[in-house]
Amino acid sequence: MRTMTLGERLKSADWVLLGLGLLLSFVGVVAVQVAENGEVNYGAIQIKWMILGTTACLLMLALPYRFVVQFRWLWYVGGVLLLLVVLVVGSGKSAGRWIALGSFRMQPSEIMKLILVITLAGYIRYERSHRTFRGLMTPFLITLIPFMLIMKQPDLGTALLLLPVLFTLLYVSGARRKHLAIVLGAGLVAAVTLYFTPGLMNEYQKNRVRAFLLQGSDETALLRSHNHHIHNSKTVVGTASVFGHGTGEETQESLRFLSERHSDFIFPVIIHAFGLVGATLLFALYLLFIGLILRTALKVREPSGRLLAVGVGCIFACQTVINLAMTLGLLPIVGMPLPFLSYGGSSLLTSFAALGLVLNVGSDHPVEFGRGDWD
Repeated sequence: MRTMTLGERLKSADWVLLGLGLLLSFVGVVAVQVAENGEVNYGAIQIKWMILGTTACLLMLALPYRFVVQFRWLWYVGGVLLLLVVLVVGSGKSAGRWIALGSFRMQPSEIMKLILVITLAGYIRYERSHRTFRGLMTPFLITLIPFMLIMKQPDLGTALLLLPVLFTLLYVSGARRKHLAIVLGAGLVAAVTLYFTPGLMNEYQKNRVRAFLLQGSDETALLRSHNHHIHNSKTVVGTASVFGHGTGEETQESLRFLSERHSDFIFPVIIHAFGLVGATLLFALYLLFIGLILRTALKVREPSGRLLAVGVGCIFACQTVINLAMTLGLLPIVGMPLPFLSYGGSSLLTSFAALGLVLNVGSDHPVEFGRGDWD
């Protein structure tokens, strides 16, 4: 089977999808600039990551995705090793999630999200045993190893993101619903056990859950807790207007007490600066962006390509929903960046690399002659 040349892939790539990714990242640069605390020029740094991310996207587009899937176990072992290394040398304010490489801090858990999609896509494509209950054990083990290592950092948000990726890929590839329902029930039991068993969750993570549950019942206790971020975030959102307060001193003063406003809480910055109109436009951009990714998945019949597109779409969709929900007090705070908008080199590079993988799938997929999508 002839492999398309780089020029042919570039010519047939979905440039509208790439343009939306660049537009979202540009909005992120503006929002990060508004959120600056005067100590670090986050906006200028984010522009550098945006340029590097675009380069990573084009490099991923240049490499045939079937070649990427072929070496899935190499990526997986490398990702797991990085997660082990971060447990030894990791750094961070509340969790050791980053490995320092000179002036750059790499977050292996961000990279592992994409590696997991590649590994599961390849396994499901070539093993074809996921339709039996016993056959589900291997993909669950593939997911469980990075899940436990990321939880150990601790990084609850990224760890939990791996689970919907696994379920989504198994579901769209035809795994039996009753099998998935059994495992889902076991997962819910495990989640309750995780919360109530001493030593499995850090106290600050439990405080975030308590802060979420305290909303509307005991606001004073909420403010006394270690996790008053929900209150401050809702205050910033609630004081926004239809068209926003702009990017001047008034907005800067309103954001003064908002923690992590350049990263996990970038959405309250956007809605306060640009109002309900700006937030609505942002929602529309994300819906269109994720919709185009899913359209790519529907156009591709080759199983690993379709699974790659679905997996990446699931990551972007879940991250967006969880981040927006937690900043509005609809979910507990779990430390989840908003794709393309939140400040962070690892997050932005991974997002652009994932986008490049989808562009690759959409521009260079072989013709399949099976009777069904998984024949």
